Amino acid sequence: MVSPRLILTAAHCALTETGKVTVAANFSVLTGVGDLEEASPEHTSRVSRVLVFPEYEPSRFLNDAALLVLTEPVATPTLPLATPSDAALLTDGTPVAAAGWGLVDVDPPRLPTVLREARSVIQSTAYCQRRLRRVLPVYASDSQICVQSQLEPGAGLCNGDSGGPGVAQRADGTTVQIGIISLKGSFDCSPQSPQVLARVDRVSSWVAAWSAAVEFGAPAPAVEVPKVELPPVTRADAEIVAWLGLEGDFGNRFAKGRYHRIECRRIDREKVKCRVQWLKGAHFYRGGITVYTALPREGFIYNYRYTIRRFDASCWLEYLHPIQACNPRVFKG
Repeated sequence: MVSPRLILTAAHCALTETGKVTVAANFSVLTGVGDLEEASPEHTSRVSRVLVFPEYEPSRFLNDAALLVLTEPVATPTLPLATPSDAALLTDGTPVAAAGWGLVDVDPPRLPTVLREARSVIQSTAYCQRRLRRVLPVYASDSQICVQSQLEPGAGLCNGDSGGPGVAQRADGTTVQIGIISLKGSFDCSPQSPQVLARVDRVSSWVAAWSAAVEFGAPAPAVEVPKVELPPVTRADAEIVAWLGLEGDFGNRFAKGRYHRIECRRIDREKVKCRVQWLKGAHFYRGGITVYTALPREGFIYNYRYTIRRFDASCWLEYLHPIQACNPRVFKG
């Protein structure tokens, strides 16, 4: 909550995969409760308008911010937003707390019923550029914040946390929102990977202008929907995504296999198809995976789909047409 009728969230939560602004009626907002089992109709608000920050760049995850305008004001306390004068809070080592409703387990997926918090610290630009290069083309410290837990075991961000706040404390003890959860650092939500927040000080003046318009009738800023251009995917990108995706979905059946082979060919600017195969114990896995780009969903511009068949290895070697003869198990994802 940034004012009685305004919710600050991530832009990638407010756009469809084709770049259109999501219909306001598709949203509902729960306020004033941290346990879903205690939620009631009076905690739920409807949304009348969705506003995306005009400088949002989805292909680079820059300025990932949006506002939801509620139909009626609520009494939930608001959270102060960082401004350019809070630059000292963005230095390496600053403690940051993030809150969200994201997955607490990935395999199998498990959602919490109680709002959860993770504590981390801001990392250096050089560290983040090095550690994030697999999931983020360029880490830009002028519009992004990179954080990582220093606890053992640590807590990280995961699917469903997007749009939540990253907060820090000013010298006078005031809690202030410095970031918007934007990008998880790994497919498996590992706390050992850094995570990316959008810098709030980059959007706070835009938020203030809309707050004045919505709450006090001031002139509304011009509404601009960011121009969306899907990012390209290269063969090298596709090989990395294919490997990480199969490792995430098949676990040790892939990671501890032998004779891995991934051969990719580019179909167009935004799509690459790969043939994959590997051997694990008495099973031979073979199939195809298509890697493509879309607007970010839960922090990735790369999506993939696959069809993998698992054969008995001896049957595969024996028959000329093993798909008909060996009755392989089919995995689709």
